[in-house]
Amino acid sequence: MSKLQNKNSIDNEYLSSLSKEDLRTFLCSLKSWTQKIRAGELSASIPVSDHAEITDLSVDINFVGEMLSSLSRDAEQQLQYHTEHIAQKNKSLETLYDVVTSINMTRDIQTLLTHFLHTMTELVSAHAAAVYLEEEKNTCSLIAELGTDASFNNRHPYLPENKENHEQTIPVRIIPCPNEISENYFDNHKISVLIVPLQYRGKLLGAYNLYIDKDRFADKSEYEDLFTNIGRHLGIAIEKARLDQEANTYNIVRERSSFANELHDSLAQTLASIKYQIRVLDETIHQEDEEATWQELERIETSIDEAHSELRALIAHFRLPIGEHSLTGSIEQIVERFKQESGDMQIYLQKEWPNTNLPTQIELQVIRIIQEALTNARKHSEANVVRVWMRGDENGHYFVLIEDDGVGISERNKQNSIGEHVGLSVMEDRASRIGGTLTIEGETGEGVQVRLEFDYLPDTLQDDNYNQNISQNL
Repeated sequence: MSKLQNKNSIDNEYLSSLSKEDLRTFLCSLKSWTQKIRAGELSASIPVSDHAEITDLSVDINFVGEMLSSLSRDAEQQLQYHTEHIAQKNKSLETLYDVVTSINMTRDIQTLLTHFLHTMTELVSAHAAAVYLEEEKNTCSLIAELGTDASFNNRHPYLPENKENHEQTIPVRIIPCPNEISENYFDNHKISVLIVPLQYRGKLLGAYNLYIDKDRFADKSEYEDLFTNIGRHLGIAIEKARLDQEANTYNIVRERSSFANELHDSLAQTLASIKYQIRVLDETIHQEDEEATWQELERIETSIDEAHSELRALIAHFRLPIGEHSLTGSIEQIVERFKQESGDMQIYLQKEWPNTNLPTQIELQVIRIIQEALTNARKHSEANVVRVWMRGDENGHYFVLIEDDGVGISERNKQNSIGEHVGLSVMEDRASRIGGTLTIEGETGEGVQVRLEFDYLPDTLQDDNYNQNISQNL
């Protein structure tokens, strides 16, 4: 007899020992358990029979139910954990997005840091908070605070360890708050201080101090990445603001220096000449030579007229030339004024300029370069003819040429005009501000050529950030 036949024989004997009523009761319990399991009632069980024949089977079925219930609880816990984790990540991403958006929209650092002082206080349910900026080495100033009083604010801020390693990130830290602070300001609550460094390339620029419950963060990963990223983004904004301020200060000094050179090369020299002529007039009057006196008075009058003309020219030069006129219209006005001031010197304007609306900042730089080149030609070139050629094409490439037939650069350098040397460097700087190049050439006796070339692509240049960046350099 085969093994299968032996097994069937044993099973038949096993079932025959049960009464039909016991078997019917067991099957009904099994059916009821199955229906409850399918309905989601995983804690359901079947009664354990008194009959030894089905006791083990009832226990095994209940064990399966318990396993299903345990697996379900574990799945729910995992789902809840991942749901909370995703919610935390989403909140972190929303906070970082708020940081980036605020940096792009807000240029005032104090407003920016104060805004995120509120955000971070709500994020960690802090009892109090403050933000500090480093002014000098190991010296910080309070920018804003929440939930504290004047005596508390006078405390030295808590700062992270700063090893001045530009290759490493300064870590976020949590330190115990001293007992005297907890007693005096937080009603003896167990408080910790969350220190968020404001950093740029490993350089400490300031810090947030957030006074939180001692057990607020059990897991370091819950806060470290988020607050580190916030501190780094805000650090970039702080560093950029400082660089912008330095650049603006430098530009102001440079423009003042340029203006001073213009005054020295024109009006100051004329006034010095008038002063000398007045001394001569005084001597002539004492000699009682009426004819010579009138001659000196006429010279002084002529010099005063020249000074007045130079002053008006300076005002016109430094006044913003763009308004109701287009770029070419403004250049036409400059050329016309050049004709009136240059006597016998002839000037020609050649325009092959498209009807493109360039940003105001670009047009201003082009105008200033042409003004400076024409001023140098009028003062130093000894030229008979000056030509201004403006050309642009449909590909966004622009070319400006200012040339004369004067003495050339070498001869002009012999005049040692400091104002002109500064003017040349200023023109080069103006060209670089709009992403262009400036070339100045001129052999002795062959005149001077000033060439400006730049590209303007509306899809990359005509946006707010580009215009703002250029306008800060004006």
